Amino acid sequence: MKIRTAGPADADEIVQVRVASWRAAYSGLVDDKVLSGLRDEPSESFVMNLSSPPPFWLTLVAERGPDVIGSITVGWDTRESGRGEAESGQPGEVWMLYVHPDHWGGGAGYALMREAHKALNEFGLAPIRVWVLEGNEVGKRFYERYGFVLDGERADYEIGRRAYPIVRYTLPKDRLVDELV
Repeated sequence: MKIRTAGPADADEIVQVRVASWRAAYSGLVDDKVLSGLRDEPSESFVMNLSSPPPFWLTLVAERGPDVIGSITVGWDTRESGRGEAESGQPGEVWMLYVHPDHWGGGAGYALMREAHKALNEFGLAPIRVWVLEGNEVGKRFYERYGFVLDGERADYEIGRRAYPIVRYTLPKDRLVDELV
C-alpha cells in the first residue's frame, strides 16, 4: 500500500470510494433514498482544490496496486475559526476519511490518519478534531483506537434535508504520531 498526496486525476476514484463507504457505513442510519442518490462524480471545487490546495489543507490517498482504496482530507477546524484565513496554532480537523468497504480492517485508514496527523503537526494545527455521525460505530471505534477522545461537543449535520446528530472527538495536543498504536 502506498500513501501519497492526491491530485486532480484522483478525484473520480476518491468520490467513488466515498460513495461506497457512505453506503456501507450509513446503511440503516441515513435514509436509503439519500444513499442511493449519492453523486459519484466530483464537484468542480473539489477538483480545483486538488489542483491547487489552499494553505493548511491536504488530501492524501491510499493506493493498493493501481487502485485508490481510501482518502483523507484534513485542514483547519472551520467550525472554530470560520471559513476565513487559516493559520498555525488553530485546531486541525479531519474533514473526511473514507476507505472502500472491501478494504476495511486492512490498515489503509490507520496509514492515512498517521500521515495526515504528521501533516497537521507540520502545519501547526492542534488539537485535531473530527465529527462523526452519532450512530457510526465503525467510525467511532476507529478514531478511539487511534487515540481520539469523545469531548462532549454535539451538533446536527444535515443530510438530505434531515438533521442527524454528530459527536466530536479530539486527539489531544500532546499525542505524538509515534506514540499511537
